[in-house]
Amino acid sequence: KMNEVQTKPKIYVDFNSSDGNIFAILAHAENALKLYNIINAKEKASEMRKRAIRSKSYEDALEIIREYVDIIED
Repeated sequence: KMNEVQTKPKIYVDFNSSDGNIFAILAHAENALKLYNIINAKEKASEMRKRAIRSKSYEDALEIIREYVDIIED
């Protein structure tokens, strides 16, 4: 079928540690995209970073990151 679910890389984040820092999450997500061999991973990672950094809040930034990777609470 054409509408197969596109799987995203998963990252595991412990929100109660320093891993919950938005920059730590971003770095983790960027690495996951690159390791996952996503087409245009570098561009996607940089687009994600720019959008997240411009966002108005931590929650908004997380929402943006979740468009690119699945965040699993560790």
